[in-house]
This record gives sequence, structure tokens and C-alpha cells, in this order.
Amino acid sequence: MKIDDYKLLVTIKKLGTISGAAKELLISQPAISQRLKQIEDQWEEKLFIRNHKNLLVTPVGEKVINFAEEMINREKRLLDELSKVSNTVNGRLSLAVSSVVGQYLLPQILEEYIDLYPNVKVELMTGLSQSIRNSIEDFHLSIIRGEKSPNLNCIKLFSDRLYLVDKKTLENKQKEKLLIEFQSDDASLHAMCDEWFIQNPGIRLSRKIKVDQIETCKQLMSHGIGMAILPQVAIQDLDPEKYELIPLTLESEYLTRPTWLCYSENAKELPQVKAFLDIIKNKYS
Repeated sequence: MKIDDYKLLVTIKKLGTISGAAKELLISQPAISQRLKQIEDQWEEKLFIRNHKNLLVTPVGEKVINFAEEMINREKRLLDELSKVSNTVNGRLSLAVSSVVGQYLLPQILEEYIDLYPNVKVELMTGLSQSIRNSIEDFHLSIIRGEKSPNLNCIKLFSDRLYLVDKKTLENKQKEKLLIEFQSDDASLHAMCDEWFIQNPGIRLSRKIKVDQIETCKQLMSHGIGMAILPQVAIQDLDPEKYELIPLTLESEYLTRPTWLCYSENAKELPQVKAFLDIIKNKYS
């Protein structure tokens, strides 16, 4: 078996379907099915069984896929070791980034990094900060919001204020407000926002709706559907003449959300990680 075969098996297990694996790996479904059959013929055992919805891993499949995961991790460790002794910045750079940062800040940083170091293979995952914290040691660098990781070196990049944002219309001033919330895993953030509304009874809420992405929340707000609480990083392009931007405060203190850059000492030794750290530190020094 080749390393691509190991990745194929791990991906099929993770996604549970041939179609999902094909989309993830950018390989046709017939090609994946054919290669899976060849791998199963090689082991002379079924690694997956099909039900009406997805593929289930057999007991033999579990052992083979565990072996595949071990080989993939060994390859990653070897690539990291080779990067340490190389005179050039290459190898792989694995990043896990909060969706908010990935949407509004990361593209510019990655553009600069890739221009400077085109030989580095960048691996990127974006998602909720808590999901990243649960697997944070699987990545060279992570950028998360809210609480920092207690087990890694963490640098505070910035803290941005929270704003209540609403489109300015005469009609909006005469009715109760619909609040559009974006999905967040930070319970303290929601608690602070709820407390702010309690202390500001002049702003009456009719009800709340929740969406999965901050940009969806922002777009609904910009079309007059309702108001939203957004971080400063997400409202840089909004015209104050068209939108009401109210900074949230409690006891005369602005409500903010910190953003952290986290990494291990071992990762810091890699040239490609050092290069990324230099770019991001210069940007947020």
C-alpha cells in the first residue's frame, strides 16, 4: 500500500461515503471504488460494509485503518524532521483557524506567506474555536478566539470590541427588534450579550434567530432582517451613515473578544512555522 491508499481509507472512514471521499480527495467515485476493491483484495478481507446510508468499518478494517493513521502520522513527523535540517523554507504547515479569523484576516496573511514561501504545502482547517481546542495539538499553529489553550504557548494577537449593529431605517426605530445570532461555542460571550440587553431595556427584542456563519448573520442584518452583535473585525466595511454601530459595554468597560495564536515549542523549531510566526507577529506587533 502507498501513502495515498492510507489517506483514502482514513477519508472513507471519516466521511462514511464514497461520494464524500471523492469530493474531499478530488478523485472520481469509480476510481475510489476500484482502488478500495484492490486494497481489500490485497488484505483478503472486507474493510467496509455498505448499508443503505453509508459505509461501516469492519473489525479488520478498524485495524488496517489504525495502521494507516499511524503511517500517515509517521510521514508527517518525518517531513517535520526533514524541514528542521533543510536550508530552505519548505515542507508542510498545518493551520487550524477560527472561522471569523479565516474569513476576515487569514486570506491576506496567507497570500503574503505563499508569495514568500511557495514551496510550503499549507494544510488549513477552519471551524469553531472549541472544536479546534479539542484537537489543537494536531496542528503546527492554531488561531482561536475566546479562551486560550492552557497546554501551548499562546500570544494574544488582538482583542476586538463587540458592537450591536442595525441598518438605519425609520421603520426599524418604530418596532421591536429581531436579533440574528451567529453560532458560537463561547458561552461567556452569549452571557455577556444577554446581560447587556438586560441593562439596556430601551432596546426591545421580539425574538432571536440563529445562523451557522457570521457572514450569513451580517448579510441578513444588512438586508434589514434584524440586528446583530458582531465583532469589530467583521464590520470594517460597513458605512456608519447607513448602519447604527453601538459598542457594547458593561460597568463602563467595553465587551471584547481576544484572539490567540497558539503553538508548541517543537513546532516553533520548524523553519516554515518560524516564517509564519514572523509574518503574523509583524502584522500584529
